[in-house]
Amino acid sequence: MNTRRRAANRFGCAVLLCLLRYPGFSLGPAVQPPEAMIAFIAHQLGIPATAFADYAQRDQTRRGHVIELQKYLGLRSFGLSDWRSSLRIGGNVAWATDRGEPIVLAILAHLRLSGVVIPSTMVLERIGLAARARARKKTFEVLAAGMPDAERNALLGLLTVDPELRRSRFAWLRDYSESPAPANIVSLLDRLDYVRAMGIDPTRAGRIHASRLARLTDEGAIMTVQHIADLEPARRTAILIAQISSLETRLTDVVLAMFEKYIGTLFSRARNRDERRFQATRRDVAKALLLFRQTIAALHQAKEAGEDGVSAVEREIGMDQLEGVLPVIGAVVGVARQDILVTAAERYAVLRRFSPRFLSAFEFRSNVPNDPVLAALELLRALNRGIIRTLPKRPPSACLPLQWRKLIFAGGSADRRLYETAILAVLRDKLRGSNI
Repeated sequence: MNTRRRAANRFGCAVLLCLLRYPGFSLGPAVQPPEAMIAFIAHQLGIPATAFADYAQRDQTRRGHVIELQKYLGLRSFGLSDWRSSLRIGGNVAWATDRGEPIVLAILAHLRLSGVVIPSTMVLERIGLAARARARKKTFEVLAAGMPDAERNALLGLLTVDPELRRSRFAWLRDYSESPAPANIVSLLDRLDYVRAMGIDPTRAGRIHASRLARLTDEGAIMTVQHIADLEPARRTAILIAQISSLETRLTDVVLAMFEKYIGTLFSRARNRDERRFQATRRDVAKALLLFRQTIAALHQAKEAGEDGVSAVEREIGMDQLEGVLPVIGAVVGVARQDILVTAAERYAVLRRFSPRFLSAFEFRSNVPNDPVLAALELLRALNRGIIRTLPKRPPSACLPLQWRKLIFAGGSADRRLYETAILAVLRDKLRGSNI
């Protein structure tokens, strides 16, 4: 550089040297380095910063300097082979993301490591876009690779209008209520059964990067059925595969969440019903308490007067009146002592609208060895399938509270209504605690 006698050429070579070392690109005719950089180099060289304006008035001078400096730094110009290798590196990164920044950063790191001068921004952008397009195409191909005609036809059938539903199956699958109710649980189970029956290989979604799968899922989620139908075949198939994979997971989560909410609501309403029933006995309770007070007063007076207590009660109140209130007291005590399980089991017929299908729809596993809950669930499934007709004398019940076990076996044999309701309640608690 010291052989460049003119101040402008010395200045220009110094700027080129800095740029080629890092960030690694040359100085084009229309490129103006930052003023801070110009001032810093001018101070080092002892040359006025204004001298840079006179550099490379001939483009041949600049190009000649670039060639010399590349040799000095051991760099080479960007060529066709570098385009191909950059496209490969960018495609590898684009396999996981559509964002341009990580793709370009990976390409830059590759070129610097290879000692290649960084091309223009326009070239980098074109490589990044090509790499992203290649990654998308590869994603579509990998998802649909080896797909049988039956699976492909099942996917395409989602987009056609079903005469019975008066809309496409795809729209029906995505449109459901999340309100906890037996009918809604059955409706969700219908959708889950339909998705499973399509026979789409669940491992397909695992063939691509999780971020790319999430991207496809998000794209499909905001598209209408018509929009998806108008896509080019490869992209349409890929989005439908991602959507079905996501739908099965999402429907499973929603069914389990709705089951938890409904069982919780069932017991909350049972508690409220018990409270309302007890409140409805207030008048009877007040009448019984009044007679009880009068009886105590009569006995107290009889004691002071040395009189027979029974005679005093007969005279002041009347035994017939006391005996008449006994059924009322018994009824009030029964309401007050009734366990919430008994009240919840009054809705057993409603539970049965969905519980057999719910239990058969999933395979439950526990982090507790030989969990009695799983044994109880298997027993209920056997009852639902008709493999056995009645509960055994002592079904699995170690997972139930002691008070509930006493109620269930109060008659000597297990009460199925109470037992099944109790097991579903315990299952709900275990699911919420992630124990099952």
